[in-house]
Amino acid sequence: MKRAYLSLILCCITLMPLMAQEEDMVFPAGLRFLDYNNNLPDNLLHTKSVVFVDVPVKSGTSLRGDWQALAKEGHRAFKNAGIDAVAYYNLGDVEAGKDASIKLAEELKSRQIENIILLSQVQLRIAGKDAERFAILITDFNEESSFISHGQEAYKEVAKDTEKLFKQFDRDIRKSGMTSQNHLIADQPEFFTGAGNIVKGRRAQGFAQDLKLDKLAVPQFEEATIPDSRPGGNANKNLEKEIVKNNKNVKRNNLTLKEIMNDYPYEYALVDPSTEEDKIRQDGYQFILLRLNTTGENIKEMLGYEVDPSETDYVTLHQNGGNIKMRHIPAKAPVYKYYIKHIYTGDVYLGNPWDADESWEEALANYIGNMKKDLNIGR
Repeated sequence: MKRAYLSLILCCITLMPLMAQEEDMVFPAGLRFLDYNNNLPDNLLHTKSVVFVDVPVKSGTSLRGDWQALAKEGHRAFKNAGIDAVAYYNLGDVEAGKDASIKLAEELKSRQIENIILLSQVQLRIAGKDAERFAILITDFNEESSFISHGQEAYKEVAKDTEKLFKQFDRDIRKSGMTSQNHLIADQPEFFTGAGNIVKGRRAQGFAQDLKLDKLAVPQFEEATIPDSRPGGNANKNLEKEIVKNNKNVKRNNLTLKEIMNDYPYEYALVDPSTEEDKIRQDGYQFILLRLNTTGENIKEMLGYEVDPSETDYVTLHQNGGNIKMRHIPAKAPVYKYYIKHIYTGDVYLGNPWDADESWEEALANYIGNMKKDLNIGR
């Protein structure tokens, strides 16, 4: 399925073979070949920027690390430099799903965002030893749901700790000779949960009866492309290797997707993930299967559920034949959640009960199993 792919490559960094230098790092720009340099964007100090933050999970858990602490440290450096960083997002929320990326891109356009700053903490291995690096990447916002395009120029800086990172960044700002025209920069960073509620139409915590009549479009997982003309450099060479590995996983995922969908009770077809929804509808599909992948509490916010801040765990119910299994998953842990959208109206069918799970395979099986139970199929 199509996603923004701003951070997928970060999942591979910790699995990479040793790298002799930080410059060999694949930067957290997802599957995008960028023209890395030390040149800051000309408009950086007189336009608005957005910051996407990514940090490793907490040790021994699947929970997010303290990304807001890194954001606060970064905001002090950006404010001192004269950068108007008006919004901070966790990278996991930015690329949570297709609808989330589209809505967020629209919001950033409406706020006249010109630049994207990626602030990341990366764990990797160098010379056979565990290591940690902090990185800043600054590039143009392409005003699309992909956020960044192949071939864009991108400022980069990498260091072993944040003190060295922001000192070098400050030197680069001073060296640029640019003067800030941003005079109303907030003292503290403002945090957002992705695009917020992404439901455009009605929401139903159930299933659409019309699925009995209308064929469901199921986007396949999407292979990343390697453009014929692309920038050079070690980071891009390493990225090419990771794309090859990623695409092998995509092929396996699509085979698994087909196997799980064989349990879907009505008519469906796998479709090209790059096809626009209007074209899918013209091809005869009224409904499309979509998913989100971020923390459970943020998925609930994105899909319009009532969120109780006192809840620390969510209970996922899994249908296994005639048996029901309960799984307690921390609200702040990343999960997958499937839903079906009526393409024309934007109405969404979330299923009932809550069925998000820690893998996309389990989440999809849960959704289909609960659908069959709800519609009294196979009983």
